[in-house]
Amino acid sequence: MAKRSKSEMTRSRIVDAAHAVFLEKGYHRTKVVDIIERAGCGHGTFYDYFKSKDEVLMAILEDFIRELERLGESSRVLMKRIAFDDYDAIRILLRGINEVFDRHGDLNNVYIEAALETPMFGEVFNDFHRVFSGILEDKIREMQAAGKCKDLNPRVASQILVTLVGFAAYSRQSGFIDGSEDEVSENLGLLVFRALNF
Repeated sequence: MAKRSKSEMTRSRIVDAAHAVFLEKGYHRTKVVDIIERAGCGHGTFYDYFKSKDEVLMAILEDFIRELERLGESSRVLMKRIAFDDYDAIRILLRGINEVFDRHGDLNNVYIEAALETPMFGEVFNDFHRVFSGILEDKIREMQAAGKCKDLNPRVASQILVTLVGFAAYSRQSGFIDGSEDEVSENLGLLVFRALNF
């Protein structure tokens, strides 16, 4: 493994410090000076690497965003291939979403707070919502052509279902829902599957 440069270590120290401060204070209450103090660096050093707290938060969220993008791509392929009555495929997809939230769940509150307060994060949040609801909307339209999902507005129904799935994953991770990852995936999968197969 290659030795990290001093610059890479400094950047990493700032990112780690920011991660800790965001967890303690949340998005709104975190200030650049808090990150600087935690990292033990000067203002100039911080600004050599990041222009703002938003930029350092985006660096922290890079892996989460990348995983959501990959999940969106695989979900599109899976939803095109699955049959209407393939409950196992729906459960696998929901398990994948739960696993992503679990890996990056410590910052869910921060990310949601940032999305509500800052257009940059709001747009990232909305982009993922649009991707996943678009995938589901196409599937609902396909199911309607086969005589299922009667009386549903595909766009509205897909947006509601994506919000439900995302909030359920967030709620389980934050302790609001009392179930294991498998129990939540199983129950949510059955709810979605039965809702779409009427």
